Amino acid sequence: MKHTFGGPWTQIKLDLLGRYLCSFNRALQKSPSPSRPFTRIYIDAFAGTGECEIKTDEETVETIEGSAKIALQTTPAFDQIHLIDLNRAHVEELNKLAPVYGDRVRVHHDDANLAINKLLNMLDWNRCRGVLFLDPYGMTVPWTTLEKIAKTKALDVWYLFPLSAVYRQAANDFDKVDQSKSNSLDEVLGTTTWRDRFYQTTGQAGLLGEQEGKIRVFTPEDIAAFAQGQLADVFKGWVSDPLYLYSPTGAKLFALFCCISNPAPKAAGLAKSIASHILGKFGAPPKRKPAKSSASDPNFSLF
Repeated sequence: MKHTFGGPWTQIKLDLLGRYLCSFNRALQKSPSPSRPFTRIYIDAFAGTGECEIKTDEETVETIEGSAKIALQTTPAFDQIHLIDLNRAHVEELNKLAPVYGDRVRVHHDDANLAINKLLNMLDWNRCRGVLFLDPYGMTVPWTTLEKIAKTKALDVWYLFPLSAVYRQAANDFDKVDQSKSNSLDEVLGTTTWRDRFYQTTGQAGLLGEQEGKIRVFTPEDIAAFAQGQLADVFKGWVSDPLYLYSPTGAKLFALFCCISNPAPKAAGLAKSIASHILGKFGAPPKRKPAKSSASDPNFSLF
């Protein structure tokens, strides 16, 4: 089955993920001790099929390895890999792929939020450390899921925040933000304060004395900064500045964040150093060509 979605920005986020996974596993190979290292976990909340087709321009479609296959091929290897998807056809493809990599791979046919909650309760986070790739379809990850993840103090999260979806839901005219949109924004942002932060009154009452209108004054960059602040309230280790992923026309589609849940200075400092180094390589403007993947390159090193 072919899984077609995304564009050049898809290659960027996957290249970045692959680099981080390699470095994460190298850093933790002998931690906390060579004789008793942590169990290293990878969780992919929206795993897809293992491959995807992306449009690199208006005429060219390229097949690339998806996040699931990148994680499976990471060296050093993860001890456990959990691949989650709600789409039955995707799960069938993952079930074909998983046996090649042994019983360390588990495929979950489930809603991502439900499956994550089950895994968080099942695993001993005193003995495990891991990476969770949160690449949702739109605004489908509620803030409660992020709070639960952060409480493990053991997971590094790469979260593709749905910036353009939030910007669309938060209509320019506040009167056009109906209850359904408001509820969705509350859920994905984890607060109701966006109503006062995103919007300002126009200062003009209607001719019939009706209440002053409110217009959105927050730009996409302001919304990304707001989301960063919210994330930093729950992920006590560190939250990166947003890496913007652009459409071919230059619109900011997503804001990619690295969120470190472990507050211990040594652990957070190491993760921040690795993530910052990698993020620094991907700050190019829109319409860049996809970077060559290094996810499976055993010679890749940050240091």
